[in-house]
Amino acid sequence: MRVNGTKYCPSCGQDVALDANLEGAYLMMSCANCGLGLGLKVANSEEIHLFQSATPPVPALGASPAGLARVGLAKRSVPLTGAVERPSPPDPRSATPAPRPQALTPEASGEMFGSGESILSTQGMQAIQVMAPPASAAPAGGEPSLGGPVRQMRSVFLVEDSAFLRQVAKDLLVTRNLAKEVIESPDGPSFLEEFTRAAVAGRKPELVILDVRMPDVDGRDVAFALRAIEAGLGVKRTPLLFFSAVLCDEPFKQVLADLGNAKYIRKADGGDVQQLGERIVAVLERLVGTRK
Repeated sequence: MRVNGTKYCPSCGQDVALDANLEGAYLMMSCANCGLGLGLKVANSEEIHLFQSATPPVPALGASPAGLARVGLAKRSVPLTGAVERPSPPDPRSATPAPRPQALTPEASGEMFGSGESILSTQGMQAIQVMAPPASAAPAGGEPSLGGPVRQMRSVFLVEDSAFLRQVAKDLLVTRNLAKEVIESPDGPSFLEEFTRAAVAGRKPELVILDVRMPDVDGRDVAFALRAIEAGLGVKRTPLLFFSAVLCDEPFKQVLADLGNAKYIRKADGGDVQQLGERIVAVLERLVGTRK
């Protein structure tokens, strides 16, 4: 459900409209463009009633026929859907969290994840307002510091046709201690070949970064082919991070949902590498988790 107000989304790199969903005892806030989780609060009884009376049933999870058609598997959609492992329930910062079996506590304080600010009012959904983040949440550059201590990954596959952008992304991952090894591929077919060999040998990467617009094969088609390979090998879905030059729209948001365990980063305007690095850290915190 769309609510009033805006909030900064590290995936989109700008202030965005907000959607809210009731998940168990929580109201979950997400970017209206890409669905990235942007906060939560404990729901009170009035908010629970408003959502239950206005929100239609959520469809079951699973790969859509349209998504499978991208890799020529539409006719095998039923067995393939059964073979693909469904994503495990994400934490409260993810875009599509699973319902939480927790008792409702209307008296509990409504605190947003990570900031302590109140997100929702109790005057009805049309009157819901999102409070501005405190001044301390924004660094000198004016952008909220949303990143956290992302756990270091053993290996990351980086698929990007631009050698310059591959080098920039690789430097970010290595200098910030996000990855021990970065394996580069200039196009989708060579990546899928390398990924299959690595997965068969038990060296499946912990993250795949994919450019959306690449020559020969579009990054989205590569991603659906990857999911089909994972299903055939019986391995878990690898977290996917798309690089895109354009703002996420509804069709691409559906692609992220169909793929599961996938997020995106809009490439920074003006080539601001520092900003891009902060945003990547913030999104990876939600996608691959933090250090224990």
